[in-house]
Amino acid sequence: MTADNKQFFDEQPLSRREYREQLARQQSRLQEGRQEPAPADHPVDDEERAAVQDTTSMRQQFANEQKRQTTEQKTAVLKRKLNIAIVALIAAIIVVYLILFFVG
Repeated sequence: MTADNKQFFDEQPLSRREYREQLARQQSRLQEGRQEPAPADHPVDDEERAAVQDTTSMRQQFANEQKRQTTEQKTAVLKRKLNIAIVALIAAIIVVYLILFFVG
């Protein structure tokens, strides 16, 4: 085991809040356009920056897509889901009655 691997495994895992704060700091550094060195205990490489940017861009795309959907589209999707739920419940009720009829 190399010294780098040992140091990696000896580190305590970050809590969710600490991880989110770390991502927020990285995001703010990237958005401000300045490239400050990362803390010595956890250097940030290009892959991590790319992952953060990809995640952010995916979230922004999803948010934009949700805004684009009109209320009519959302209503149509909800109607379809409700119809499926109703049909599934009716089928389940019929199955239960058939089981009770033939078993009882």
